[in-house]
Amino acid sequence: MEFAIIDIETSGGKPKDTRIIEIAIIIHDGEKIIDRYESLVNPETKIDWFVQKLTGIKDKDVENAPKFFEIAKTIFKLLENRVFVAHNIDFDYPIVRNEYKRLGFDLRLPHLCTIKSSRILIPGLESYGLKKLSKHLNVDLDNHHRAMDDTLATVKVFEHIYNLDKNNLDSFIKKDVNPQKLHPKLDLNYFDDIPNKIGIYKLFNDKKELIYIGKSIHLKKRIEQHLKNVKTNKAIEMQGQIARIEYELTGSELVALLRESELIKTHQPKFNKSQRNINFNFGLYQYKDQNGYQNLVVKKKTKVGTPIQSFTSLVSAKESLEYWKTEFKLCQKLCNLYTSNSACFDYSIKQCEGACVGEENSELYNIKVNALIKKLQFDLKSFLILDKGKRKNEVSFVVIKEGQYIGFGNVLKFLLKKDPNN
Repeated sequence: MEFAIIDIETSGGKPKDTRIIEIAIIIHDGEKIIDRYESLVNPETKIDWFVQKLTGIKDKDVENAPKFFEIAKTIFKLLENRVFVAHNIDFDYPIVRNEYKRLGFDLRLPHLCTIKSSRILIPGLESYGLKKLSKHLNVDLDNHHRAMDDTLATVKVFEHIYNLDKNNLDSFIKKDVNPQKLHPKLDLNYFDDIPNKIGIYKLFNDKKELIYIGKSIHLKKRIEQHLKNVKTNKAIEMQGQIARIEYELTGSELVALLRESELIKTHQPKFNKSQRNINFNFGLYQYKDQNGYQNLVVKKKTKVGTPIQSFTSLVSAKESLEYWKTEFKLCQKLCNLYTSNSACFDYSIKQCEGACVGEENSELYNIKVNALIKKLQFDLKSFLILDKGKRKNEVSFVVIKEGQYIGFGNVLKFLLKKDPNN
């Protein structure tokens, strides 16, 4: 296996629009350098003043340099069939790919990030920036932010971590989505532009049918897993049917969860079988017995009465009640978790204070039951849960009315009053 270790300097601006102004590539076989290349590049645009100050590369320096399309073939021959290595792969790799995209070529290579691998193989450092890491490893880096100097330093970092990992970094090498294994109608250019932010995503087949809905705090990474996953027959079947992707940013993980659940129930996609069948069919109810004690019971929900809490299964409901029984020192029998004509089992091991046999005063016992109910129902209050919005000037909100979930939405920050009680 051979590695193309790369550093680039760019013209500045947004990552999608920036252009390469300098590139350096060193070919390494894991033991030694076997080739190298460097060049200034005419970006065909003005270089940002901050970049000029940072790199020392000015517009006049690249005026007569080759344009990227003039050296693209030479660079590709160096990259072809090699692992693309950079100290910040999330910066260098997409920008090099974008340069080739402008030429109508979809460059996809296995890639490795020396920052990410260093964090695992050299733990405990305050910073993993190239300058700080080079200093820690006693690597010379005198001319930082020039392509060849940074590439040479990255080579030293690479050699160090390569020797630390007995598998020679195999587990750190990431592969791009392979277009040949995907549906021919799937637009990977659209996929490339999906942000790694919080939201929900929808996957469609070539008949425009919604086949899967999901949520993630890293949308692009999660969707990429679907496009690469060959671990199960279901994953392979779904992967072959994905012809279109849509996504919505939510800003809030809670809102993403609620939105996903809402959409699954509405559309019932074929690959969301387990999620679309989730129903809260069981509830926790209360009633007062003839001796004045508040009893709790888990049972199947009916149209009569409102449960204190709802559950997807009888098992999960009883497990929760067992936990709350212990936390609030309630009676096992009065929680309908133990059947007996006399005392409950907990009373025999001194974990029940005797409500089941009349030893604990009903008024005192009911105070404990009401404390649990208050905890579960938020005292039946109505309130908003505020979280991050889709944009910087927005806030997401979840509405709780009298202890019950109502819905969610987004609002501009300036519309929120400073005093939530008014």
